[in-house]
Amino acid sequence: MSSPIGVSSRGRYTRCVEKSAYANPKSVDLGSVFSTGFATFAEDGCDYLLGRKLVCLGGVRCAIGTIVQIEPVGHHKAGFDAIDNDFCVNLLLFPHQANEREFGGDPYPTQNRVANWQKVTSDGIQGTLILHDSNNMPQPAGPRPDRSDKPYSTTYIFRGGQPSPYVLEEDPQAPNDPLNTFGEVPVLHCECEGSRIYMVCKALEPYLDIARLGGGCRAAIDWIPFAGDAICALIEDVILLALSPLIWMAFLNAWLEAQAFDEDFTTGPVKRWAELNESVLVTGEWVWDGGHQGWNEIHPVHVMMKVVLPTRTAGLTTDMARSFVQRWCGLVAQVPPPIRPNGQPVTVITPKQQDTYNRQQRPENRWTYHPDVDGCLPRDTKPEVPIV
Repeated sequence: MSSPIGVSSRGRYTRCVEKSAYANPKSVDLGSVFSTGFATFAEDGCDYLLGRKLVCLGGVRCAIGTIVQIEPVGHHKAGFDAIDNDFCVNLLLFPHQANEREFGGDPYPTQNRVANWQKVTSDGIQGTLILHDSNNMPQPAGPRPDRSDKPYSTTYIFRGGQPSPYVLEEDPQAPNDPLNTFGEVPVLHCECEGSRIYMVCKALEPYLDIARLGGGCRAAIDWIPFAGDAICALIEDVILLALSPLIWMAFLNAWLEAQAFDEDFTTGPVKRWAELNESVLVTGEWVWDGGHQGWNEIHPVHVMMKVVLPTRTAGLTTDMARSFVQRWCGLVAQVPPPIRPNGQPVTVITPKQQDTYNRQQRPENRWTYHPDVDGCLPRDTKPEVPIV
């Protein structure tokens, strides 16, 4: 059985904020632990991961390209870092191709990351989706020492012209072959959200609130210089220690529950659908992610669907490629978002989406099997009378 033409990513647990509202998580150091309790650190971490880490760039956006790398759940994450259980694909934006002529030619380690990024960002088609200026954005959680831009990219190896993603640990001898060349392929990082961060934070929320006394301690004695914060931090930690058996049970249950839920309903269906080198159209929230070194991405992904791209030959002009993207993204933008059980859309609905939704509700458009089987005609349409 062939795979469906598209898949919906149902995980939508984060929210993005305006650039002015971005703030990195509280740092845990020797000085802060005496003035800030661990419950406060945990609450701040949850708030950062779910609501402060992403900066809004322009609402829901559409991108068309080729999946050049798949980052499965748990990719390069170990221990507590695995709480982030998103499933990700990296998209090379149309009309670019992951070949040696466009992105390769370097020995390993490559030095062409920025040059290749500039090729894509200046293409006049979709490149602005990955264009960011670190000097124009907040300080991310893990900035480069020189604050320079580090584009998100996928390392490719070109063995006799055959391109594929390359990981040094998996093939450490490849750089020693003079016939192999390498290139950094600039990509749009697309994250399908898992539920683990949300479920764990929600499970711990009541215990963290108890430990913080609902914020009452700081409200009462925060005015005392130095001592007020230290006393409240100590009280938090003592209560947290007393609640630790319950907290660990809640933590583990939420961790495992999220794993099973996501496999069936959120990241699992996307994982089983996505294939390397597949041409797809992706929609989702366009954001800047400050959780690492700062880059643009689609997070969370709403929908991915297969698309047939025009043949990329010398005859494909920039205007033709731009027209193709605008046409398909324009049509997809008319599709209304899913509706919650309370009748409200999961995202803000546009006038064109509202018009589509209204048309879908008409009786003549609510057939299930086929219009000729269980459909009907509009009230103002007279059925054709056969000529005898």
